[in-house]
Amino acid sequence: MRGLPSTLAGALAITTVVAAAPAHAYQFNEYVEAYGYAQVWLTLWEEMEDAKGLFQQPSKHEAADALSGFSLGKARVGLRLAYPDLDLSLHAQVKLEKDFQLLDADVGWAPVRWFTLHVGQFKVPGSFEALTEDRALDFILRSDITTGMADWSLSKSQHTVSLLYGSASNLRDLGLAVKGEVGGRRVQGRYFLMVGNGLGANMYFGGATKKEYWITNKAQFYYGGRAEISVAGIAALGAFGSYNRHDDIVFNSGRAVYDLNRRMVGGDLRVEIPRTGVRLYGLGGGGQIRDDFNGDGKVDLRYSGWAAAALWNLFPAIDALFGWQPPEGHALELAFRFDRIDTQQDEADATVREDHYTLGINYLAGEHVKVQLDYILRRNQDPLHVEQAALRNDIVFLNFQAAF
Repeated sequence: MRGLPSTLAGALAITTVVAAAPAHAYQFNEYVEAYGYAQVWLTLWEEMEDAKGLFQQPSKHEAADALSGFSLGKARVGLRLAYPDLDLSLHAQVKLEKDFQLLDADVGWAPVRWFTLHVGQFKVPGSFEALTEDRALDFILRSDITTGMADWSLSKSQHTVSLLYGSASNLRDLGLAVKGEVGGRRVQGRYFLMVGNGLGANMYFGGATKKEYWITNKAQFYYGGRAEISVAGIAALGAFGSYNRHDDIVFNSGRAVYDLNRRMVGGDLRVEIPRTGVRLYGLGGGGQIRDDFNGDGKVDLRYSGWAAAALWNLFPAIDALFGWQPPEGHALELAFRFDRIDTQQDEADATVREDHYTLGINYLAGEHVKVQLDYILRRNQDPLHVEQAALRNDIVFLNFQAAF
């Protein structure tokens, strides 16, 4: 039984960088590997100021306005299968927390390093943070603009009366993608092009043969892409965007008719300073929802935002000062991130702004254990709802993660 050919190995490497497939899974043999991870969150303290003014009846006791406790943040398992003789691979991942849900079902064909074909459900082109696996994130939560660009470029609506208001994309869609990597050790380029439904994870079009989330549509699709260039493993610059158009599609109730008309664009930059343990990154972007859900002729939602972060692994400095090295794969990081998102609904004069300041400490014990402590200060500005905007709802919480 021969080993993985260079073409498939290259394809798996591309998947790791572009689609953020988990690394260091448990490999049964050259054909099968499995992985899994769980995150248990301990909320030490979170403000819930919007609960102020509520009273228990008939005791008249005022409601608590903060919370603490344990929750299951994430629980995922996945499987990767390879058929080297045909340059084929299969990646499947399921979500176990809260409810069982299929996340990834990606069939890949990798004949050469610069061209791999993928069909199935997988992450859509977006920021590097969106394409990073949850267990590898620098902070417990992604920045709001990263999640917003994915949700709003697919089918999520900002109108509370829309049937799509509660839609969550899970950063994924069903479709066809082409990915590739070019260049050498010093300079590398990567690309990711996708055509999909434009609805989000586990939401499909299907008529009488197989009735699904939507029961009619025209021959219109979601188009997304990302291009990235990296230099000597020190800096990586990426750009991405998408266009999603569906006219007069029918919801599975058989009565509601919708349009989807979305566009999004953004970019990101990552820098790692050698031998210092310092990593910096910035990302940003924005887009529009032009569905005209309420028929007023105005843009339903304009949104934009950015995030910037700095992380410092203390162990290289400790080694330089005291000559002590931790076990291989261990890291102790100090982290800070600022992220902002601005939204404007129905071309209103007022713009709602949400700013988050995150202070974090991360400890990584090899590939299998990670502990993160984050303190998030939330500051909102909403000229139309001043009292609600003043609610802070800051949080201090821990993430205990185990992975294989």
